[in-house]
Amino acid sequence: MKLRLLLATAVCLCCISANSSAQTTINNSGFENWENLTNDNIEPTNWNSFMTADASGLAALGKAKRLSRSTVKRPGTSGSYSVVIYSTSTLGIIANGNLTTGKINMGSTSPTSNLNYNFTNTSDALFNHPFTGHPDSIIAWVRFKPASNGPEQARINAVIHDNYSYRDPSGSDANAPSHVVGVATLNFPKTNGAWVRKSIPFTYPGPASTSAYLLISLTTNMTGGGGSAGDSLYIDDMDIIYNPILTTGTINPLTYLVSSTMSAAVSVPYTLTGTMYAGNTVTAQLSDASGSFASPITLGSVTSTTSSTISGTIPAGTPTGGAYRIRVVSSTYPITAADNGANIVISDVTGIDTQKAQNTTVYFTENQLVVNLQQATFTNPTVQIVNLSGQTIATYPLKNNSINHIYAPISTGVYMFRIADADSFVSGKIVKL
Repeated sequence: MKLRLLLATAVCLCCISANSSAQTTINNSGFENWENLTNDNIEPTNWNSFMTADASGLAALGKAKRLSRSTVKRPGTSGSYSVVIYSTSTLGIIANGNLTTGKINMGSTSPTSNLNYNFTNTSDALFNHPFTGHPDSIIAWVRFKPASNGPEQARINAVIHDNYSYRDPSGSDANAPSHVVGVATLNFPKTNGAWVRKSIPFTYPGPASTSAYLLISLTTNMTGGGGSAGDSLYIDDMDIIYNPILTTGTINPLTYLVSSTMSAAVSVPYTLTGTMYAGNTVTAQLSDASGSFASPITLGSVTSTTSSTISGTIPAGTPTGGAYRIRVVSSTYPITAADNGANIVISDVTGIDTQKAQNTTVYFTENQLVVNLQQATFTNPTVQIVNLSGQTIATYPLKNNSINHIYAPISTGVYMFRIADADSFVSGKIVKL
């Protein structure tokens, strides 16, 4: 990849705001902020052109304004401006439009010279873009028109690198490739007068791994000195994209009681990281009693682009079951998260506050289990309390022909009881409120 800067221009004041802290987004990505609006050295804040370049020798004679603030905006933007860069011709030599987050070095009037490059000046905060992220892609809205209306291609190149004064093109410095963390590059043809959204994935070839700076180069031609005078490239609303990750949080408690008329409140925490667009909705869903989401039930939702908690409601009349699960899904970037990872017990307690069977009465009252065997004919009975997953929670001995009051400090929920005596038993379902 060779971006050749040809005729250089002289250095004026840079229009980058000093920033000593690392960033994970693009500064002034919508090109809304500008400096020196009434002068030839106009530049978007945090970006640099030929007007702030390092220049030497005859190359300095070629300085010229090759960008403007434009009110031609991409559709749907909330901003007021874009930037347009354009190429010029001096003595038959084409100078490409060029804009960078670093600084331009113009060391030769030859477009293909290794003395022409963009670079990160790590010693001057006005000419570098601190950056610590590992994004998935970079996007930009572009409107490219070659003056010839031919097959020429413009170029976007973004390089994440370590703490080194990296050069683009890297061929101008034999040491540069060893400092690369990630690269996103796109050459693209004319857009026929339309704004086009370009999404450029980052690859991470290394060998460096510690992100320190982001060097972006925008140019009207992929080849130094290529194209024609009057080639124009509009750019608007650049962005760094981190693919979102959505995770269902821990559901607590795992047991809920409903009735034919009573619903149950449930809190569903979730974690959302990455780039999510405004208006995103995160919805909590309930499976069926076997854990299937073939026909999920909506518990609640929130409009959010970040981690949060959904205040949901388990509907009244939800069937009793011990293998329910809850998950979350998002809208503007459609993601279905894995479920909460643990079985949820939901019990319809309608009509089962007290269980009667074969001359026995079994029920809970606070932390006491009451087993009335006054009318029963057992000899040496015991009672087992089993949860809806089939696990035995407790076993208690009973006295026959008596009302047994047993201290049973077990959790709220619906259980099965089993009174056993030799080869006979009685079972049923009870609820602990």
